[in-house]
Amino acid sequence: MSTTPTETEHYDEKRMELTEHLTELRSRIMRALLYLTIGATACYFLFKPIYSLLYFPMEVALKASGVDVRIMFTRFTQPFFVVLQISVVAGLIVMSPLVTMELWGFVAPALTPSERKPLRYVSPLSVVLFVAGVCLGYWVARYAMYWFLGYVRWFPKGTVLYQDPQQLVLFMVKLMGAFGLVFQLPVILMFLAWVGILTSAGMKKSWRHAIVGISFVGMLVTPSNDVFTMLVMIIPVIVLYVASIGLVQLVEKKRAKRVAAL
Repeated sequence: MSTTPTETEHYDEKRMELTEHLTELRSRIMRALLYLTIGATACYFLFKPIYSLLYFPMEVALKASGVDVRIMFTRFTQPFFVVLQISVVAGLIVMSPLVTMELWGFVAPALTPSERKPLRYVSPLSVVLFVAGVCLGYWVARYAMYWFLGYVRWFPKGTVLYQDPQQLVLFMVKLMGAFGLVFQLPVILMFLAWVGILTSAGMKKSWRHAIVGISFVGMLVTPSNDVFTMLVMIIPVIVLYVASIGLVQLVEKKRAKRVAAL
């Protein structure tokens, strides 16, 4: 069976569209890598203040507990890689708005105006909640460290803590990241309500199950695993869940108008 010219033209158009999309994707990935390189380079020269910021909770906890600490490296190459890792992570955080813009620029053309509209409100809310979670994680870090350092006093006098700076930074990043991610709960619930999976009535009915689930997840994602940090994470998330019921009700009203307009 021979292929008609119309079918051939249609196939060529589809192939050209795919090629154009791949070319655009490659360009945006290259620009995102360029942003990351610039951010990591800038943070490399600002390493000392960045490390001081991450070390500050430990410094406060050490003064409160009276524990003597020594920074320890086990390999001569380790200081360089610690500086490099911190610079890359900090650079990614600093340049994340530009990287997100590249991602949005690639995805946005595939969305309809009605699909883009909720993102205008959800995106700022997501950023605010993430920053709030990170700040709370940074604040609670000193108390989590103080709790762990308290066990050093159980050992003979003169016991010294030899701290690996890489592990310290990893702990801080994991703790702040965990708080930032769990604070995205309202955004997730709003999305589920928008697609019709979740309702405010169901959230009110299942609030007991939600509290149990939030508590379980809080115990899993808290890096320090101490009771105080878990409570500081779980309680605000429960408050966010209750507040999300009102947000979900707003989403339901907008979704009902969208369905009625179809």
